[in-house]
Amino acid sequence: MLLFPAPFLALHNNWKEAWSFTSFKIQSAVTLSILALLGVSIPSFFNYIQSTPGYIINDVILNILPVQDFSLSIFLLIYSVILLTAINLSTHPILFLKCIQAYCLLVVIRIFCLYMVPLNPERLMIPLDDPFVGRLFYNGTVITKDLFFSGHVSTMFLFFLAIPFRSLKYFFAIATILVSIFILIQHVHYTIDVVVAPFASWISYRLIQKIPCRPDK
Repeated sequence: MLLFPAPFLALHNNWKEAWSFTSFKIQSAVTLSILALLGVSIPSFFNYIQSTPGYIINDVILNILPVQDFSLSIFLLIYSVILLTAINLSTHPILFLKCIQAYCLLVVIRIFCLYMVPLNPERLMIPLDDPFVGRLFYNGTVITKDLFFSGHVSTMFLFFLAIPFRSLKYFFAIATILVSIFILIQHVHYTIDVVVAPFASWISYRLIQKIPCRPDK
């Protein structure tokens, strides 16, 4: 009789094996350090972005779309994808690490783009108040000028690329499309913000795949 369920044993054994690789240990330490640095730095950067003058785009797509608040639907989809990614990659340590590395690179690319392309929100925008991140990092302050490119869409598409299971890929693809549509209807982002997001995710994902993380020889 097993003392622990099979999924737990798989989780334990896979991480134990991965942790025996020097490259995995080094990359894990570096990745977690970068993730922590980003976590500490991002609130100050976003506060800076919020106070910086920006441009308003005459977006022909937004001009013809109705305005409606889809905040609840957006966050239900986003956090469902995040939770499913964490659970399903937890038994695949290298895939899990690569996903976090790609996310860190994606955040760095987004910080650069936000700095280089300052934008003001569209006049009919309904603010998207994240019930968790906003209160954890910004004391409830709603950030509205983190526009180019969409962090929500790019993150969801990154998880679509990272997840290896076909059934989840279908769900992630549909969820990403729905969030993209809802964000545009809510006028949270310009069309260009949403269109560019998947390309940034793909670049981040492909670059990280070039960093080897395999058993020592």
